[in-house]
Amino acid sequence: MGLLLAIFLSCFVPQQQSLYTVKKISVVETFVIGPPVQKAAWKTKPTIRVCSSTKMSILRVQRAVKYWEMLGYEFDGVSMDYNINCMEPKYGEIIITLPEGNIDPDHIAATRIYTRTGTLNIAKAKIFIYPKEVRKQRVVEHELGHALGWIHYSQKYHIMHPTWHLGGFNSSGLRKSVD
Repeated sequence: MGLLLAIFLSCFVPQQQSLYTVKKISVVETFVIGPPVQKAAWKTKPTIRVCSSTKMSILRVQRAVKYWEMLGYEFDGVSMDYNINCMEPKYGEIIITLPEGNIDPDHIAATRIYTRTGTLNIAKAKIFIYPKEVRKQRVVEHELGHALGWIHYSQKYHIMHPTWHLGGFNSSGLRKSVD
Protein backbone atom coordinates (compact mmCIF):
# COMPACT_ATOMS: atom_id res chain seq x y z
CA MET A 1 0.00 0.00 0.00
CA GLY A 2 2.81 2.39 0.93
CA LEU A 3 4.60 1.62 -2.34
CA LEU A 4 1.51 2.45 -4.39
CA LEU A 5 1.12 5.75 -2.56
CA ALA A 6 4.76 6.65 -3.25
CA ILE A 7 4.38 5.88 -6.96
CA PHE A 8 1.13 7.86 -7.12
CA LEU A 9 2.68 10.93 -5.42
CA SER A 10 5.76 10.84 -7.64
CA CYS A 11 3.53 11.57 -10.64
CA PHE A 12 2.77 15.01 -9.21
CA VAL A 13 6.31 16.38 -8.82
CA PRO A 14 6.30 20.01 -9.95
CA GLN A 15 8.35 20.81 -13.04
CA GLN A 16 9.97 23.92 -11.62
CA GLN A 17 9.69 25.64 -8.30
CA SER A 18 9.47 29.41 -8.25
CA LEU A 19 10.57 31.53 -5.36
CA TYR A 20 9.19 35.04 -5.09
CA THR A 21 10.78 37.65 -2.88
CA VAL A 22 8.61 40.46 -1.59
CA LYS A 23 10.37 43.59 -0.43
CA LYS A 24 9.47 44.90 3.01
CA ILE A 25 6.46 47.17 2.64
CA SER A 26 5.74 49.72 5.32
CA VAL A 27 2.13 50.26 6.28
CA VAL A 28 0.89 53.81 5.87
CA GLU A 29 -2.20 54.73 7.82
CA THR A 30 -4.71 56.57 5.67
CA PHE A 31 -7.47 56.81 8.23
CA VAL A 32 -8.28 55.80 11.76
CA ILE A 33 -11.52 54.95 13.46
CA GLY A 34 -12.71 57.42 16.04
CA PRO A 35 -11.44 60.81 17.18
CA PRO A 36 -8.15 61.54 18.99
CA VAL A 37 -8.13 60.70 22.72
CA GLN A 38 -7.18 63.07 25.52
CA LYS A 39 -6.32 60.92 28.54
CA ALA A 40 -5.92 63.82 31.00
CA ALA A 41 -6.32 67.61 31.07
CA TRP A 42 -5.18 70.73 32.91
CA LYS A 43 -7.65 72.47 35.24
CA THR A 44 -5.43 75.56 35.35
CA LYS A 45 -3.37 77.39 32.72
CA PRO A 46 0.10 75.81 32.75
CA THR A 47 3.30 77.86 32.68
CA ILE A 48 6.04 76.68 30.32
CA ARG A 49 9.66 76.78 31.50
CA VAL A 50 12.43 76.07 28.98
CA CYS A 51 15.81 74.85 30.22
CA SER A 52 18.55 76.73 28.36
CA SER A 53 20.55 73.49 28.04
CA THR A 54 18.07 72.33 25.37
CA LYS A 55 19.26 75.17 23.07
CA MET A 56 15.60 75.91 22.28
CA SER A 57 14.65 79.54 21.76
CA ILE A 58 11.72 81.19 23.49
CA LEU A 59 10.42 82.22 20.05
CA ARG A 60 10.27 78.57 18.94
CA VAL A 61 8.25 77.62 22.02
CA GLN A 62 5.97 80.65 21.62
CA ARG A 63 5.23 79.56 18.05
CA ALA A 64 4.25 76.10 19.31
CA VAL A 65 2.11 77.68 22.05
CA LYS A 66 0.29 79.79 19.41
CA TYR A 67 -0.61 76.56 17.55
CA TRP A 68 -2.39 75.23 20.65
CA GLU A 69 -3.90 78.61 21.57
CA MET A 70 -5.59 78.67 18.16
CA LEU A 71 -7.28 75.44 19.27
CA GLY A 72 -8.61 77.03 22.47
CA TYR A 73 -5.91 76.11 25.00
CA GLU A 74 -4.53 78.71 27.41
CA PHE A 75 -1.07 79.05 28.91
CA ASP A 76 0.30 81.29 31.64
CA GLY A 77 3.47 82.37 29.86
CA VAL A 78 6.81 81.01 28.69
CA SER A 79 10.14 81.60 30.46
CA MET A 80 13.77 80.56 30.04
CA ASP A 81 15.63 78.93 32.94
CA TYR A 82 19.43 79.27 32.92
CA ASN A 83 19.91 77.18 36.08
CA ILE A 84 22.21 74.20 35.49
CA ASN A 85 19.89 72.01 37.59
CA CYS A 86 16.84 72.76 35.44
CA MET A 87 15.21 69.32 35.44
CA GLU A 88 12.09 69.11 37.59
CA PRO A 89 8.73 70.73 36.82
CA LYS A 90 6.86 72.56 39.54
CA TYR A 91 3.14 72.17 40.15
CA GLY A 92 1.21 73.83 37.28
CA GLU A 93 4.22 73.80 34.96
CA ILE A 94 5.38 72.22 31.72
CA ILE A 95 9.17 72.02 31.64
CA ILE A 96 11.21 71.48 28.47
CA THR A 97 14.49 69.83 29.41
CA LEU A 98 17.22 67.45 28.26
CA PRO A 99 16.41 63.72 28.22
CA GLU A 100 17.18 61.61 31.26
CA GLY A 101 18.98 58.28 31.01
CA ASN A 102 15.77 56.27 30.65
CA ILE A 103 14.62 57.93 27.40
CA ASP A 104 15.14 55.92 24.20
CA PRO A 105 17.91 57.65 22.19
CA ASP A 106 16.08 56.70 18.95
CA HIS A 107 13.21 59.02 19.87
CA ILE A 108 13.24 62.66 18.80
CA ALA A 109 11.56 63.71 22.04
CA ALA A 110 9.34 62.33 24.79
CA THR A 111 6.82 63.71 27.27
CA ARG A 112 5.81 62.57 30.74
CA ILE A 113 2.71 63.91 32.45
CA TYR A 114 1.94 63.75 36.16
CA THR A 115 -1.68 63.72 37.29
CA ARG A 116 -3.21 64.41 40.67
CA THR A 117 -3.84 61.19 42.57
CA GLY A 118 -7.23 59.70 41.78
CA THR A 119 -8.01 62.23 39.02
CA LEU A 120 -7.27 62.86 35.38
CA ASN A 121 -6.13 66.42 36.15
CA ILE A 122 -2.58 67.14 35.01
CA ALA A 123 -0.45 68.62 37.79
CA LYS A 124 2.82 69.01 35.83
CA ALA A 125 4.54 67.77 32.68
CA LYS A 126 8.06 67.16 31.44
CA ILE A 127 9.09 67.38 27.78
CA PHE A 128 12.45 65.76 27.01
CA ILE A 129 14.17 66.88 23.81
CA TYR A 130 17.66 66.56 22.39
CA PRO A 131 19.27 69.87 21.30
CA LYS A 132 19.77 68.54 17.76
CA GLU A 133 15.98 68.12 17.39
CA VAL A 134 14.72 71.52 18.63
CA ARG A 135 14.49 73.07 15.16
CA LYS A 136 12.72 70.10 13.59
CA GLN A 137 9.28 71.13 12.36
CA ARG A 138 6.26 70.05 14.49
CA VAL A 139 8.26 68.40 17.29
CA VAL A 140 7.52 71.01 19.98
CA GLU A 141 3.87 71.28 18.88
CA HIS A 142 3.53 67.48 19.06
CA GLU A 143 5.15 67.24 22.50
CA LEU A 144 3.01 70.11 23.84
CA GLY A 145 0.04 68.01 22.67
CA HIS A 146 1.23 65.20 24.93
CA ALA A 147 1.77 67.70 27.77
CA LEU A 148 -1.89 68.71 27.28
CA GLY A 149 -2.92 65.06 27.70
CA TRP A 150 -3.32 63.92 24.06
CA ILE A 151 -2.11 60.46 23.06
CA HIS A 152 -0.82 59.39 19.64
CA TYR A 153 -3.31 59.40 16.78
CA SER A 154 -2.28 57.44 13.69
CA GLN A 155 -4.00 59.54 11.03
CA LYS A 156 -1.59 60.56 8.30
CA TYR A 157 -0.58 64.27 8.51
CA HIS A 158 -2.03 64.64 12.02
CA ILE A 159 0.03 66.59 14.58
CA MET A 160 -0.24 63.70 17.08
CA HIS A 161 0.91 61.01 14.63
CA PRO A 162 3.48 58.77 16.36
CA THR A 163 5.85 58.74 13.38
CA TRP A 164 7.44 62.11 12.66
CA HIS A 165 7.73 61.73 8.88
CA LEU A 166 4.05 60.73 8.57
CA GLY A 167 2.79 63.61 10.74
CA GLY A 168 1.70 67.09 9.75
CA PHE A 169 -0.20 70.07 11.11
CA ASN A 170 -3.69 68.55 10.89
CA SER A 171 -5.37 69.19 14.24
CA SER A 172 -8.80 67.63 13.67
CA GLY A 173 -10.40 66.52 16.93
CA LEU A 174 -8.02 68.50 19.17
CA ARG A 175 -10.03 71.68 19.72
CA LYS A 176 -10.50 72.31 23.43
CA SER A 177 -14.05 71.67 24.52
CA VAL A 178 -15.81 74.37 26.51
CA ASP A 179 -16.14 73.30 30.14
